[in-house]
Amino acid sequence: MKKLVSLVLALMMVLTMSAAIAEEPIKITWAMGTGATAPIDNAMVLEELNKMSRELINVECDIQYFTEDQLQLSINSGEVFDIYYTCSWYNNTNQAISKGLFLDVAEAVKTVTPGLYASMTQDVWDLAIDSEGHLYAIPVKKDYAAMNFITYPSEKAAELGFEIPEKISAWSELTPFLEAWKATLPEGEYPVLIGGAARGLESSFDFIDRTALIGCVYGTTDVVTVFEDPEIMERYRALADWYSKGLINPDAPQITETAIDTSKVRIDMVQAWPGYDYSVSNGYPTEMTLYAGPNLNVDGVQGSMNALSIALEEDIAKRDACLKYLELCYTNKLFNDTMRFGVQGYHWNYVTEEQNPECAGAVLRTQVGSDNYAPWGFSQPSYFTTSISVSEAQVAGEAKAPVLNQYDLYYQAIAEGAKASAMGAFKMDTSAWTDALAEMTAIKDEYFSDFATGARSIDSVYDEFIAKMNAAGLQEMIADAQAQLNAYLGK
Repeated sequence: MKKLVSLVLALMMVLTMSAAIAEEPIKITWAMGTGATAPIDNAMVLEELNKMSRELINVECDIQYFTEDQLQLSINSGEVFDIYYTCSWYNNTNQAISKGLFLDVAEAVKTVTPGLYASMTQDVWDLAIDSEGHLYAIPVKKDYAAMNFITYPSEKAAELGFEIPEKISAWSELTPFLEAWKATLPEGEYPVLIGGAARGLESSFDFIDRTALIGCVYGTTDVVTVFEDPEIMERYRALADWYSKGLINPDAPQITETAIDTSKVRIDMVQAWPGYDYSVSNGYPTEMTLYAGPNLNVDGVQGSMNALSIALEEDIAKRDACLKYLELCYTNKLFNDTMRFGVQGYHWNYVTEEQNPECAGAVLRTQVGSDNYAPWGFSQPSYFTTSISVSEAQVAGEAKAPVLNQYDLYYQAIAEGAKASAMGAFKMDTSAWTDALAEMTAIKDEYFSDFATGARSIDSVYDEFIAKMNAAGLQEMIADAQAQLNAYLGK
């Protein structure tokens, strides 16, 4: 009898241990991008995120933040993470794919995480998948159909008697306003502040390669330089006109964007969406006028993504855990708000109806939240699933209330008027052009900041610039791009 009891107890212990082992959460890692300062309270936020993810999907994730240089050192040293943030300018997607670092999840994302797949439309997935049907990175749910605006101080416009429309067809339409504004400013102050290049200058061009400045005028499949696009040329010429009239800071070609004093009242070129408001961040009432978009192309969709490591190819359980963790980010609002804003009740709180019905449901950051936890919003897996963030002044009714349904307005604008790229998801193989592109980079460094700030008019420098680019192989590269595009499109 004693032997039987002992056997039963031993069996119970084995079953208990097996159950405990089965319930042990799968641990995954994520290399996330950051600027110079990573979120200070990351460990605290991870504790909260892991509490939720353990309960919901039995997964824990260690999210670590890296600058571009730090990440490349990590990769080169042989360190491996399960998930990687990637885009064209951080952990370059194409380079990582060519090195075989990312896993194809084209089928798994549909079967393992149908909620994740359903969270974005088919045209977005089509632009994320390559010509052979591989999906090496999952797009961040954000403003992937670019809309470009110029922001301006609304009180200054009203004071000077200007009614700026919601949409303009040319930058030059703003010239009379800028001239009148400049006349009210003291010496050394300018209504247009630029560092290195005007942002959004070439936003409506469908690029194939930005170094060579080649692509297609939106809606066409003829490969040309960006200078063949009449909308882009109008912006270049408007800049030259503004610079010659003293409307732009004269040191624009010599400084970088980070040198701009963003506390100054100014116009700015931004990528945003209907309902977005820069008033709080600028510190003065700000309105926007749309000048380009929405344009849906591979650049926009692949402009911010997260990829799974090729190391997961032999570990299906961990691969699925990573996908389910991403799915949680795309489908669970509280989880996504925590990842973006921090711990509720410490880093932020939801605004209640009693506080302000016009802000109810929005996120109000605490001071410690603003100081200690502010990761890149655009790198979060589902940026447009998070709540709208508001300021104390907005909650108190001292500043304009936010547009709480701005993400819905954005998707409505896409549904009603987005132009889709005629190139589809085409990506040029530039491996044969490495030396030529290096030479073109040097040529651009010599000229670009001058004509991209208006310091030298594009018409005065164009022949000289293009002659040097042609000598570096520009026309031959255009021909190759056209041949590759035609093959891709089945022409």
